[in-house]
Amino acid sequence: MKKVLLLLAMQFFLVSCSNSNQPNIQSWAFNVVTWNHGVYKITNQTTTEIDKEIGAIKKYSTNESSNLRNLFSNKYKKGTKLFKIKNVETNEYIAVQDDEDGVYYKAEKMEGVK
Repeated sequence: MKKVLLLLAMQFFLVSCSNSNQPNIQSWAFNVVTWNHGVYKITNQTTTEIDKEIGAIKKYSTNESSNLRNLFSNKYKKGTKLFKIKNVETNEYIAVQDDEDGVYYKAEKMEGVK
Protein backbone atom coordinates (compact mmCIF):
# COMPACT_ATOMS: atom_id res chain seq x y z
CA MET A 1 0.00 0.00 0.00
CA LYS A 2 2.84 2.43 0.83
CA LYS A 3 4.43 1.74 -2.57
CA VAL A 4 1.17 2.53 -4.36
CA LEU A 5 0.77 5.81 -2.48
CA LEU A 6 4.39 6.75 -3.16
CA LEU A 7 3.98 5.94 -6.84
CA LEU A 8 0.81 8.05 -7.06
CA ALA A 9 2.50 10.95 -5.28
CA MET A 10 5.46 10.81 -7.71
CA GLN A 11 3.14 10.78 -10.72
CA PHE A 12 1.21 13.76 -9.36
CA PHE A 13 4.47 15.65 -8.81
CA LEU A 14 5.75 14.92 -12.32
CA VAL A 15 2.47 15.95 -13.95
CA SER A 16 2.38 19.15 -11.89
CA CYS A 17 5.92 20.08 -12.95
CA SER A 18 5.37 19.51 -16.65
CA ASN A 19 2.70 22.06 -17.44
CA SER A 20 2.87 22.52 -21.22
CA ASN A 21 1.00 25.85 -21.05
CA GLN A 22 3.99 27.58 -19.46
CA PRO A 23 5.99 29.84 -21.80
CA ASN A 24 9.39 28.64 -22.89
CA ILE A 25 11.83 30.75 -20.86
CA GLN A 26 15.02 31.57 -22.72
CA SER A 27 18.32 32.49 -21.18
CA TRP A 28 20.31 35.24 -22.88
CA ALA A 29 23.75 36.05 -21.50
CA PHE A 30 23.02 39.78 -21.99
CA ASN A 31 20.74 42.21 -23.80
CA VAL A 32 21.59 43.04 -27.41
CA VAL A 33 20.60 45.09 -30.43
CA THR A 34 21.79 44.51 -33.96
CA TRP A 35 22.60 47.24 -36.43
CA ASN A 36 24.37 47.21 -39.80
CA HIS A 37 24.70 43.42 -39.36
CA GLY A 38 26.75 43.85 -36.15
CA VAL A 39 25.79 42.74 -32.64
CA TYR A 40 25.93 45.34 -29.85
CA LYS A 41 25.80 44.52 -26.15
CA ILE A 42 23.66 47.00 -24.23
CA THR A 43 25.51 48.58 -21.31
CA ASN A 44 24.37 50.53 -18.25
CA GLN A 45 26.37 53.55 -19.46
CA THR A 46 24.29 56.50 -20.58
CA THR A 47 25.13 59.31 -22.99
CA THR A 48 23.73 62.69 -23.93
CA GLU A 49 26.09 63.12 -26.89
CA ILE A 50 23.62 62.08 -29.60
CA ASP A 51 24.53 62.78 -33.23
CA LYS A 52 21.81 61.39 -35.53
CA GLU A 53 19.28 58.58 -35.78
CA ILE A 54 20.69 55.56 -37.64
CA GLY A 55 17.82 53.08 -37.44
CA ALA A 56 15.02 51.51 -35.43
CA ILE A 57 14.38 48.03 -34.09
CA LYS A 58 12.29 45.97 -36.51
CA LYS A 59 12.20 42.65 -34.66
CA TYR A 60 11.88 41.96 -30.93
CA SER A 61 12.10 38.48 -29.47
CA THR A 62 13.18 36.81 -26.26
CA ASN A 63 13.72 33.47 -28.01
CA GLU A 64 17.43 32.80 -27.97
CA SER A 65 18.97 32.17 -31.39
CA SER A 66 22.38 32.20 -33.00
CA ASN A 67 20.87 33.73 -36.17
CA LEU A 68 20.24 37.37 -35.29
CA ARG A 69 18.54 39.50 -37.94
CA ASN A 70 19.54 43.09 -38.62
CA LEU A 71 17.72 45.65 -36.42
CA PHE A 72 16.83 43.02 -33.81
CA SER A 73 16.71 43.25 -30.01
CA ASN A 74 16.01 40.88 -27.16
CA LYS A 75 15.30 43.84 -24.85
CA TYR A 76 13.78 46.69 -26.84
CA LYS A 77 10.48 46.58 -28.68
CA LYS A 78 9.88 47.24 -32.37
CA GLY A 79 10.28 50.95 -33.15
CA THR A 80 12.98 51.67 -30.54
CA LYS A 81 15.40 54.16 -32.09
CA LEU A 82 19.16 53.72 -32.52
CA PHE A 83 21.58 56.64 -32.73
CA LYS A 84 25.17 57.49 -33.61
CA ILE A 85 27.08 58.96 -30.68
CA LYS A 86 28.99 62.21 -31.36
CA ASN A 87 32.71 61.69 -31.94
CA VAL A 88 32.41 57.89 -31.53
CA GLU A 89 32.68 55.44 -34.41
CA THR A 90 29.68 53.14 -34.89
CA ASN A 91 32.07 50.19 -35.03
CA GLU A 92 32.70 50.89 -31.31
CA TYR A 93 29.39 52.10 -29.82
CA ILE A 94 25.90 53.17 -30.77
CA ALA A 95 23.14 54.56 -28.54
CA VAL A 96 19.68 53.10 -27.86
CA GLN A 97 16.90 55.40 -26.70
CA ASP A 98 14.93 53.69 -23.93
CA ASP A 99 11.26 54.53 -24.52
CA GLU A 100 10.37 54.11 -20.83
CA ASP A 101 12.78 56.66 -19.37
CA GLY A 102 13.99 58.58 -22.46
CA VAL A 103 17.61 57.86 -21.56
CA TYR A 104 20.17 56.97 -24.23
CA TYR A 105 22.12 53.83 -23.34
CA LYS A 106 25.42 52.93 -24.96
CA ALA A 107 25.61 49.63 -26.80
CA GLU A 108 29.11 48.24 -27.37
CA LYS A 109 29.92 46.39 -30.58
CA MET A 110 30.91 42.80 -29.96
CA GLU A 111 33.85 41.56 -31.97
CA GLY A 112 33.54 38.33 -33.92
CA VAL A 113 29.75 38.01 -33.47
CA LYS A 114 27.39 38.09 -36.44
